[in-house]
Amino acid sequence: MTTVREDLGKGPEGTGDGQRGQPAVGTPRPQAPRRWRPSLTSFVGLFRRHWLFSLVLAVAVLPRLVAMLGFRPAMLFRLDTFDYLWGAVHLSPNVINPSGYSLFLWLLLPFHSLVLVAVLQHLMGLGVATMVYGVLRHYRLPAWGATLAATPVLFDPEQIMIEHLIMADMLAMFLMVGAFAVLLLRDSPSLWRSATAGVLMGAATIVRPTVLPLIILIPIYLLIRRVGWRRAGAALVAGLLPVLAYMSWFAAVHGTFNMSNSNGLFLWSRTMSFAHCQVIKPPADLQELCPDAQPGPLARADPALRRLPKRYLWNHQIWAWRNTTSGFVPDDAAFTRANNERALRFAIMAIKAQPGAYAKTIGEEVIEPFTKTDNTLRFPVIAPSSSDLAPYNLRYAIGTIKAYTGSDQGVSRYLGYHFGTRTVHPYNVLMNKYQHILHLPGPVFGLIVLTGLVGIVIPRRRSSAAVLLWVSAVIIMVLPTAEHEYTYRYVIPAVPLVCMAAALAFRKPDRRAAPAAAATSAGPAAVGGPGPAAGPASAAGSDSPAPAAESASARAADPAPPARPAPATQAAPATEPGSSAESAPQAEPSAQAGSAVSAEPATSAEPKAQAEQPTQAEPPTQAEQPTQAEPPTGAERPAQAEPPA
Repeated sequence: MTTVREDLGKGPEGTGDGQRGQPAVGTPRPQAPRRWRPSLTSFVGLFRRHWLFSLVLAVAVLPRLVAMLGFRPAMLFRLDTFDYLWGAVHLSPNVINPSGYSLFLWLLLPFHSLVLVAVLQHLMGLGVATMVYGVLRHYRLPAWGATLAATPVLFDPEQIMIEHLIMADMLAMFLMVGAFAVLLLRDSPSLWRSATAGVLMGAATIVRPTVLPLIILIPIYLLIRRVGWRRAGAALVAGLLPVLAYMSWFAAVHGTFNMSNSNGLFLWSRTMSFAHCQVIKPPADLQELCPDAQPGPLARADPALRRLPKRYLWNHQIWAWRNTTSGFVPDDAAFTRANNERALRFAIMAIKAQPGAYAKTIGEEVIEPFTKTDNTLRFPVIAPSSSDLAPYNLRYAIGTIKAYTGSDQGVSRYLGYHFGTRTVHPYNVLMNKYQHILHLPGPVFGLIVLTGLVGIVIPRRRSSAAVLLWVSAVIIMVLPTAEHEYTYRYVIPAVPLVCMAAALAFRKPDRRAAPAAAATSAGPAAVGGPGPAAGPASAAGSDSPAPAAESASARAADPAPPARPAPATQAAPATEPGSSAESAPQAEPSAQAGSAVSAEPATSAEPKAQAEQPTQAEPPTQAEQPTQAEPPTGAERPAQAEPPA
């Protein structure tokens, strides 16, 4: 919402104080620096160019406002919320989930307000939708198409619920989508832009480790785009820096170079869905980790009758909790380095011995968000009348809220099993009606994912950007299920990515790419006269969002230049679709005679100065190949452990 203005025009060599397209008079002076001048005119112009998305964005504020008024101060999710708040008050790396979100809460600690946290997260949700729209407009999608792709992020009630939860999911989504936006809003990202994308993805990793493989995926994408080893290396190094810094902090406090002490224990709980120790044949020191060695109803021989993985992990009668004593912070005594390594050994043996059963278990749960509509993330109509938390857990929850905000925020008696919040009439009723009318059905979500897949399979529709987004979405959906268990909360961050990938399948193909390549390879001879040497001939890639040059035949058909041709000016940088056009000066008629006009998208508002030499085409692109990385840690847990068998 700003406008770039130049105080001085450019002479024939790009310097001087003459008017645009006119020779400089007198001694050339250095070109005046560009200055950012925010103005009401630029804001109005921005709204006019993107009026449809602006109106939809304004409407999307309403359900978020209803959520803020109806559920105060925010939604508190089981014991996970209080772990993050405790980590913000007593800054230290958590042994269960990485503390990146606690660092974010620590920055807001001086305000002592959960309402402020919820407001910022709702703004992040609107920001994610805006980035989806901006990336798609850059790739020449029409305004209505880009707005439609952002609709699930804007109006899905479960997305609004994620924003209203004091949980790490929204911050991680914002950083991840921000990294992709920085990367994809330029056809050939610069060194600093590549490094910025890597830093954002690294920051997202220490908030939610499910995005860890994407740190590797970004440099692979840059290498396939042939932007150079330096940019790919900068993205990789910048992405690893936050992760290595956090692991060093964790090692200094807990004595192990890791992001948590929970990845092995989570993976062990996953194997309880299929493991048979008669097939695995574990050594004697791992026998007590077998399913049939677990207490009470957890010891089921038939995997189909076994309970959910989280019931094994958080039951205080299992092997990991023996001889442990919980302090004020509950449910962390079992997460030691020794227990984590022991559980990891058993899990790896189980997966190697039963790879088919492991794959089948994951496959059955991965397809759930596409076959049915999830109802777990629903705003409650009536708050629970009494707490379902155990006394020691309730003491921990209330003490944490008081430590962060200075009071219990009026939610002490509403800290139930699933959500803790104070409902306010009639806004809670309005939100309940809203979430039953507008939501993202599972089959529709599956169709969106399938559309993105078809778009990257068909060569004519394929783009490296769509491949990057679609593969990234699949990774962050599958990893949590492969490591612990399925829950729809892990699927929501993938929604904006699959929406962008599906929308890119319908982008308008660039029909001028082939003539542009021919014009570039022809060089100055195609115009019938001497001129500067053309750059390397290259065809415009299938994912190039803007044409590179005009055809040679069009330039050859231009009339001969007049007797006194105006000096050629440097071509003004083409603006992206949706950029400000209020300050773009009109080109002089003399600059247009006998020159080749660069083809630009219809949405570009900056006039193009004319030059007598052909422009260079974008380098060719290729489809990327996804990579895999080790699964990160992190999963929710029930608010109250199962009673002893």
